[in-house]
Amino acid sequence: MRKKPHWLALAVLLVFASLITVPAQVLTTKVTGRVMDQTGGVLPGVTVTLMNLETNVAATAVTNDDGGYTFPQVSPGSYRVSTEYPGFKRAAVEPVRVEVRVPATVDLTMEVGGVTEEVVVTGSQGQAVINTVNAEINTIVNRAQIEELPLNGRDVTQLALMQAGVTGSSEIAREASVNGMRGSFNNLTLDGVNNQDNFIRTDAFFGVIPLRESFVQEFNLTTSNADVDAGTGGSQTLMVTRSGSNDFHGQLFYYHRNDALNANTFFNNAAGIEKERVRNHQYGGSLGGRIIPNKLFFFVNYEQEKDPATASVARIVPTQAARQGNFSYLDNAGNPQTVNLFQLTGVTPDPEVQSVLDLIPAPNDPSLTDDPNLSGFRFNSPSKSDSDWLNIRMDFEPWRNHAFTGSFHQFRFEAPNDPANDIDARFPGLPGAGQESTRRLGSGSWRASLTPTITNELRFGAQWAPVEFTNQETFQRGYQILFSDAGLGEVDLFENPIQNFMPQGRNAPVYDLLDNMSWVKGNHTFKFGGNYRALRVDQFNAAGTVPAYILGFGTGNQDPLTAGLFPGGIAADDLATASELLGILGGFIRTSQQTFNVTSRTSGFVQGAQEERLIKQNFFSVFGGDNWRLSPNLTVNYGLRWEFHGVPTEDEGLALLPVGGTEAVLDPNATVDFAGEGTGRNFFNNDLNNFAPNIGIAWRPFDKTVFRAGYSIAYVVDNNITTVTNALAGNDGLSQDQATFGLAGTLNGGVPPIAPPQFKIPRTALEGLQADPAAALFTINPDLRVPYVQQWNIGLQHEIFPDTAIEVRYVGNRGIKLTRAIDVNQVRFPAEFVEDFRRAQRNLAANNNPLIGEELTFFPQLGGAAEFFMGNSTVRGWIRNGEIGNYVGSFLVLNRDLFFAGFGGEEFGSTVTADAFLPNPNTFVADIVDNNAFSKYNALQVELRRRYRHGFTGQFNYTFGKVLTNFAGSQSNFRGYFDNAQQNLEVMRPDYDITHTFNGNFVWEVPIGRGRALDTTGVLDALIGGWSLDSIVRIRSGEAINIVSERGTINRGGTRATTNTVHLVGIDIQELQNRTGIFRDETGRVLLFDPSLIDSATGRANPQSFQNPGLLEAGTLGLSPISGPWYSTVDMGVRKSFRLPITEESRVQFRFDVFNLFNRSNFAVRTQPSTARGNDDLGVANRLNINSTSFGVIDDTFSARQMQVGLKILF
Repeated sequence: MRKKPHWLALAVLLVFASLITVPAQVLTTKVTGRVMDQTGGVLPGVTVTLMNLETNVAATAVTNDDGGYTFPQVSPGSYRVSTEYPGFKRAAVEPVRVEVRVPATVDLTMEVGGVTEEVVVTGSQGQAVINTVNAEINTIVNRAQIEELPLNGRDVTQLALMQAGVTGSSEIAREASVNGMRGSFNNLTLDGVNNQDNFIRTDAFFGVIPLRESFVQEFNLTTSNADVDAGTGGSQTLMVTRSGSNDFHGQLFYYHRNDALNANTFFNNAAGIEKERVRNHQYGGSLGGRIIPNKLFFFVNYEQEKDPATASVARIVPTQAARQGNFSYLDNAGNPQTVNLFQLTGVTPDPEVQSVLDLIPAPNDPSLTDDPNLSGFRFNSPSKSDSDWLNIRMDFEPWRNHAFTGSFHQFRFEAPNDPANDIDARFPGLPGAGQESTRRLGSGSWRASLTPTITNELRFGAQWAPVEFTNQETFQRGYQILFSDAGLGEVDLFENPIQNFMPQGRNAPVYDLLDNMSWVKGNHTFKFGGNYRALRVDQFNAAGTVPAYILGFGTGNQDPLTAGLFPGGIAADDLATASELLGILGGFIRTSQQTFNVTSRTSGFVQGAQEERLIKQNFFSVFGGDNWRLSPNLTVNYGLRWEFHGVPTEDEGLALLPVGGTEAVLDPNATVDFAGEGTGRNFFNNDLNNFAPNIGIAWRPFDKTVFRAGYSIAYVVDNNITTVTNALAGNDGLSQDQATFGLAGTLNGGVPPIAPPQFKIPRTALEGLQADPAAALFTINPDLRVPYVQQWNIGLQHEIFPDTAIEVRYVGNRGIKLTRAIDVNQVRFPAEFVEDFRRAQRNLAANNNPLIGEELTFFPQLGGAAEFFMGNSTVRGWIRNGEIGNYVGSFLVLNRDLFFAGFGGEEFGSTVTADAFLPNPNTFVADIVDNNAFSKYNALQVELRRRYRHGFTGQFNYTFGKVLTNFAGSQSNFRGYFDNAQQNLEVMRPDYDITHTFNGNFVWEVPIGRGRALDTTGVLDALIGGWSLDSIVRIRSGEAINIVSERGTINRGGTRATTNTVHLVGIDIQELQNRTGIFRDETGRVLLFDPSLIDSATGRANPQSFQNPGLLEAGTLGLSPISGPWYSTVDMGVRKSFRLPITEESRVQFRFDVFNLFNRSNFAVRTQPSTARGNDDLGVANRLNINSTSFGVIDDTFSARQMQVGLKILF
């Protein structure tokens, strides 16, 4: 890792001198309006003054010939707008609430009279509640909502989930989608500086500085058609820090959450497991005020969080009988049978494996699986974490027309056992892995009114977010024991008790500079500017550097189990499970693997060296636009933004790419060579034609009604770095996985040594394949384009009551040229091989042997090894199930030395060459990063907002929407097609496609007490005065659900087959939806489907409704045809304030927040045990695989009722 700067000096520089910054955004907005006389005539030449009521800082403007005025760059705050003109009384409106990037319209009427007289109206009367200025779809979450609404953990970003168009399948805002876009398309900033993880950008609302209510003043979420100066991204989320004023204000606070106040979860109760331990403490304080009156102001906040909590986790474990080799199954007649695998085969238990199994506790929750040989274990895993925040802001106006701001934020976090990232201890008392991080963000700006009509703002910033993941496991054996090969898409049969996670970490600092100029010219407000951003990603990863040995049967250790050994016969899936269990218990080694890394282009492979890379990327953009008030009732916005997203590069040239572009990955003679800094080879070409137009209108046909419509293009920053680094890592040569398949022997007999591979660059694809049978050629399309989103909206906004407006709008967008990497080396099948495969199927069905019956004509050409492995239970399962893709893709091509001439198969009699089955026989996969994805979103959105009035503010919205995509995005942005020839099979509703969403929140000061509508004093005020009620309500329909077979009937298994669905028979999709929800079977288990859709004998899907696709078939049901169960929750907060005899505004406040007030059990479909077979980034859980013995079983819920108590002293 690189040397760290001196943080104290940097903090002083950022806060007091404001000389540096990051991914910047414009945080100001405009205040505009017209000045008229009592007859409605316009008044040109009127002096308009805008004064901040908290700091007394003022600016002036003069109305134009149409009586209009504009203050183009105004910071958020509370203001007074006043006018002065000879022969008229002065007019004023206060308070005018200016919110970040929300234009404020304030029209004033002047009466004839003396200038010493003044007519003052309130902000509610003088400030429009509707947006008459532009077509942006944005929402402000104000200070009252942030401070008073019940927020679990006081996380401000949770309020993003309350906004129209924001959807997600979980309760966590960070995983949400905005208007159907990928999470990475959101631009989250703090004080104008990007606050995202720029290495892993998957989460829309994850802040490297977690955002707490104590220091956030307000935030703006623009979901569609952001103006040209808003910044890069499809949606914009702008958080603003609180600032000081001429008066001193502060608070001390303490919040506490305790499991004694919480309800237990549904399944913990059912299993007799105690509640998760919660002892959360949050405490700190804030202070804001003046240093120099009317000029220099400060705000400082410090807080800590201590969370010695636990998290409820579920693991799959072997039964006590299975550990002794006893295997239970249903025979062909459906009768239960049990055999001892050791006695059947003569295999003896391996002592090393037994020592590992001894770490696994006895089961305590059999409901987690229907497999009679497996069970479940639930426990509360320690999830202790310690955090602290430091937040400082300074505002300085040394002289009129010049304003400086600076802010500094620091967050420190430590979690030694981390269940959130699934790297915690696998079972109680065992070593686990965790993380630690110290993150910093700084921002500064200089705003200058250069002339009465020209204002310029220079903003700059930086963020640093180093994070390191460590493991307490020391691997005293000197190697790791693995139960499956994750590289082949396999999942453990049951939980491995050893945490095999290896240390890794990264730091992704961002540096940014933004300039924005506004020029008011008559009825035009022009804006011009540009933004430069520099991103640096410094990462390390020790994954694989400890030798690992994978257990199971293979070509070296032959599987001794056959169906004939099992009384009454046995199903293929059960036979495969029995083989997997025996392979583990016997300690049979089938594969060894270890990762070797280089430290420079000339070092060669260094034993034990971790992988280190420094990726750099630069961004630049310029923009220009105009807000043109064509008439008092019609405003047009238009502009153009040009984006340049530089090509990432590796600082030391430690990267490999195939030579020759995309065609090279299918060239058997392809070579890979160095790329990146100093090599003369870029990863791909610059994309220079990224022009993003923006146009919108706001037409006010009536005084309280506005019609708005807009269209724009927004270029987005996707998971660029992880996509590129995943592609680069796919080309072995600098980080080489040295894998040896088909090993013989057991752990007890000693593990074979793993020798470092030979280092050679450039090297051919064949040389890579000889080093690793699963080798890849991974490239990036040289013409890779920057993804973008077309957005449009049309809607009507109307003020229905004072301070209350409703908007009905249609919102749509289309994601174009979205990033998706695919595999073009899809297995193929000669016609004569397909026919022979069918004959083998018929033989197996008729004679329980694929070799007996009809004569095979192609398989013999594969040599004696192919015939020998016809007795393998896994091979027979593939043949029986028609999984020709799995047989070829996961067996033949991974064992070329046995089956293909030219690779060694000729020694076993093979005359078939690998190119009969693969376009490029000299690589396993051939992956290309390209613009292979799209998305579509259409929605009706209805929103009702009430500004604070008479002690009440509220926000309510409803969204009826639909999202379609062929890939929802991921950290690596890789997903191979199930069939390259049928790409239409990939179109689906992602899990964040929520059809119906209703959100509501309100803050209500009960109108009883001192200074309220029903004024009380003394004892009466102490008892019944000062109460407030606050609430959040969220109701949504279920997320999209995929019902799958995962059969490799066309392509190989693993991630490619997860999209293979099923044949729906006997019922249609509507009937299937009607029979989807929350059900219970006769044993009380919770099911997603009507029990009639599940075979009660096997736990699998009922074959009368669901059937697996056959040979060369894809499921006809399609992806995400139905939705899961509805979700609803109500949170409630109660506050009671007592005045303190210190100052007029001093008070103590007690608060009590309840989350999920009615303790509704919202059952979670996708939150399954970590070892559930079939889990992947598509979101397909094991319980939605029709071949699973736990099909349709639900075993988790969202949060049960939780409570939080708080105490504040405010002054």
